Amino acid sequence: MLRSCAGHGARTVASPLRATPPHRGRRPHLLGPRSSAKKSPEEAERGGGNAKNGLAGALPSKTVLLRAGAVLFALGFVDAGYSGDWSRIGAISKDAEELLKLGAYAVVPLCLALALRAPGDGGDES
Repeated sequence: MLRSCAGHGARTVASPLRATPPHRGRRPHLLGPRSSAKKSPEEAERGGGNAKNGLAGALPSKTVLLRAGAVLFALGFVDAGYSGDWSRIGAISKDAEELLKLGAYAVVPLCLALALRAPGDGGDES
């Protein structure tokens, strides 16, 4: 049996044969108490959380973002120069596609070198 609830859409009415569903709406794990402890300067710089709040491995480091950006930029040159799709739909001209194809010979090795030689996440960054 359904009945409408103003502003919240349809809601089911609990029957004696079926247990009532748990609290809907906000997730209970997000309603827990927040830590008021100050972060160390290293934690504040990293921006990541601790294992207590579940953000320990959720945020990638700056090195990972740099490497991913360099590889994505190189793949963009390869896609725009060699796929032919961009000039076919009119996003770029045939001449621009040829220039991107030639530019890919310089951009792709430079981006790969940047991605492979990016400093690691070790503690000795100087």
